[in-house]
Amino acid sequence: MAQESTSIAVVAGGGSGIGRGCALKLGSMGYKVILVGRTQAKLEAVAAEIEASGGQGQSFVADVRDWDRLAQLGALVADEGIDLLINSAGGQFAQASAELSHHGWQSVVDLNLSGSFFLCRHLYPALRKRRGAAVMVVANLWQKPAPALAHSAAARAGVVNLTRTLALEWAKDGIRINAVAPGLTDTAALLERYRQLVDQVPLGRIGTVDEVVEVILFLARSSYITGEVLSIDGGLRLV
Repeated sequence: MAQESTSIAVVAGGGSGIGRGCALKLGSMGYKVILVGRTQAKLEAVAAEIEASGGQGQSFVADVRDWDRLAQLGALVADEGIDLLINSAGGQFAQASAELSHHGWQSVVDLNLSGSFFLCRHLYPALRKRRGAAVMVVANLWQKPAPALAHSAAARAGVVNLTRTLALEWAKDGIRINAVAPGLTDTAALLERYRQLVDQVPLGRIGTVDEVVEVILFLARSSYITGEVLSIDGGLRLV
């Protein structure tokens, strides 16, 4: 009897926060996890955690803004294919729009929007090979005004539209693409000024990484959902 192939996941931004949480969970589920990020030491630390729990972890150092480097990632996995892409690579900083520089704008848009497309574009053949799924992680500020975060809000809204567009284009290949929109989540990247917004959250608390991971994996295995965006924000979007 032929041996079943190992499920393979690529997790961008896998060295910390939500990406790390996804990587550890997938490793415990038997996936081979390819961790993508800019800091080799962080990736290797997470890969070691996965290995220590009996899973398979592999590091691939790359900036998601680097088209050529991601082309190398695509070539690496093209023959075997992948079952899942999770893109949690992203970042932002607060800056009043009237003071935002060209470099500041471009760096955030490139990281969040261009990086998302570059990943999907170069991993498309690998996703098609296994009729895989992708989940994009966007902040919940994509759907309403976000003072001091115009660059990030615009980029995240772009990722949502990209998600829906690719979901429609690639459905014929059996590829599903969805997104999650976390609100205040307890990670090192959550700035102190935003922690103070917890009083505005209807459920009265900050979310956990595990709660976000649970929804990401729900979308990853939901075979009849594509082009969807699920908010994980304790109701903050309703305020």
